[in-house]
Amino acid sequence: MFKTTEDQVNPPQSVTENKCELRKEVKDIIKNFDSVFSKDKYDVGALRVEPQRIVLNSDLPISLRPYRTSPVEEQEIKSQVEKLLQAGLIKESNSPYSSPVTLAFKRDEGKKTRLCIDFRKLNALCKSDSEPLPLMD
Repeated sequence: MFKTTEDQVNPPQSVTENKCELRKEVKDIIKNFDSVFSKDKYDVGALRVEPQRIVLNSDLPISLRPYRTSPVEEQEIKSQVEKLLQAGLIKESNSPYSSPVTLAFKRDEGKKTRLCIDFRKLNALCKSDSEPLPLMD
């Protein structure tokens, strides 16, 4: 299991009174509960509930062609999909539905990219919920 070191713990800098004592308390709390913190972007946990069903306005499946990508982009897409499969965040599927995938460059991280799926056509066919969202007071 991953253990948090002193250097990896960065408590809030806004602590003013008894700064050193509070900082030590915060570090101790973070170290004691380090298992609840994500270790990387693929460590997001999972919620095991019954499968959800998306209700559409049409029974015709949406199947769009993939976007054109360079060989370098294609390799990056395959790499990111493989990481998501290994992390259990996605699973392989045989479906008549397909949406194109593209890469978006992360603004602050140089050449790093993130995977984006264009679900606009599918979203346009989704029936909207008839019940209102609860008010958060």
